[in-house]
Amino acid sequence: MPYPIIVFSVDELRGRITKKILERNGFQVLLLNEILGMREKIAEHSPDVVIFDTYHCFAEEVRHLRNLCGALDNTVVMLLGDPAITEGFRGPNIRRDLRLSDPLDPDLIISKVKAASSSKKEEQNPKTDTLEGELKDFLKLH
Repeated sequence: MPYPIIVFSVDELRGRITKKILERNGFQVLLLNEILGMREKIAEHSPDVVIFDTYHCFAEEVRHLRNLCGALDNTVVMLLGDPAITEGFRGPNIRRDLRLSDPLDPDLIISKVKAASSSKKEEQNPKTDTLEGELKDFLKLH
């Protein structure tokens, strides 16, 4: 079963809170708390959004997450944690507005995930401005 959202958090309580607030809003979420095998899990599920919670991560885990972010070309990345740590992340899909600092803010996380997943879907299904394109969309001929 593909998961549109993957959450990584070494802090079990924070991870479960994040997962629960997303599930309450209709998202399917896979929670990971081990860094080993994460790249394979992300490749296997092709999520729209990956959330990395850097709270309580060791320096090597943060370094691994930074390297992983550089390789996520088609996935939106949201970062949770101390701004001093999250500012060091670089990659094609890491946006400034998706770096959220502590404490966890459920409403903000939901609004950002909804915006990120809808923009991802718009990228995958670009609208056409022609009558023919609109008719094909209406008749589901694409």
